[in-house]
Amino acid sequence: MNATTVPNIVVVDPKFDDYQHLADSARRGRIDLHIRSSGAEALKIAGRRPVDAWIIAPDLDDMSGHDLVELIRGRAADAKVALIEAEGPGSRHRAVAEQDAAVVGADAVLSKPISLLDLEELLGLPLEDRSKILAAAETVGSMVTLPVGVGAAAVSIAVLLLTR
Repeated sequence: MNATTVPNIVVVDPKFDDYQHLADSARRGRIDLHIRSSGAEALKIAGRRPVDAWIIAPDLDDMSGHDLVELIRGRAADAKVALIEAEGPGSRHRAVAEQDAAVVGADAVLSKPISLLDLEELLGLPLEDRSKILAAAETVGSMVTLPVGVGAAAVSIAVLLLTR
């Protein structure tokens, strides 16, 4: 993961509506986001493309989040993995969740709503790269529309040259 690539994030949680902020970031080209409700669906992604970070709910449609973390660690050991916990930092329940997450191989425990700052910290981006990745993502988003503009400009120039 470096400052010139858009992070590829997989969220595994049956509660899709809890990730509107991340979906908005994906629409702006800041992240590449995939949301799945089951562990089996998520594991299909692991076999098809590299994933920078996994965000996993504790209860999935077909297995526990802890089981999925262990399966992901067997397939994608270098990806960052975070488990979701309803309790915020500092609570006793959160401390237990963090211990359990460490046992199964998760890198972090996050609480909803997940922000881009949470993702940057999970990915371990150095502070100086954090603004670069968002700026680079904005550029990538603009580049997607650029070929259409260049194509239209080329056609306009060709029409002008032909009408002379």
